[in-house]
Amino acid sequence: MTIRKSLRPIISVFFIVALLSGLLVDMLNDIGVDPEVVFFGNLFLFVLTVFSFWILNKGMRAASTLGFTSSVYGSFISKLVFSATAVVAYALIKGEQKNVPGLLVCMFLYLVYTFFEVKGVLAAIQKKR
Repeated sequence: MTIRKSLRPIISVFFIVALLSGLLVDMLNDIGVDPEVVFFGNLFLFVLTVFSFWILNKGMRAASTLGFTSSVYGSFISKLVFSATAVVAYALIKGEQKNVPGLLVCMFLYLVYTFFEVKGVLAAIQKKR
C-alpha cells in the first residue's frame, strides 16, 4: 500500500469531522459540545497524525530494528505528549469556561486517528513483505 493510500482514511476522517462540526453547529451546541473545540481539536490531531505517520514511515526505511522501534516509540510518545500539552494549555487558558464534552470528542478523535495511522502503517509493512 502506498503512502498516499495509507493517508486516505486519515484525510477522510479530517474532512468528515470538519464538515460535520461546521454543519451541525446547532445540534452540537444543544448537547453542550463547542463546535470550535471540535473543529480546532480535529485540525490539531490531523496535523499531529500526519507528522506521526511521517515519522513512522521514515522508521520503516530504517536499516536496523532499533531504528524502526525508536521511530514507533517516538511517534506515539510525541503524539501523546503534544496532545496532553494542548489539553492542559486549553484548560489553563479557558479556565472555568473550558468545554469538557468537546475535549471528550477530541479524545475519541485521537483514538480514531491513531487507529487509522496504525492500520496504514501495518498495511504498508505488509506490502513491503
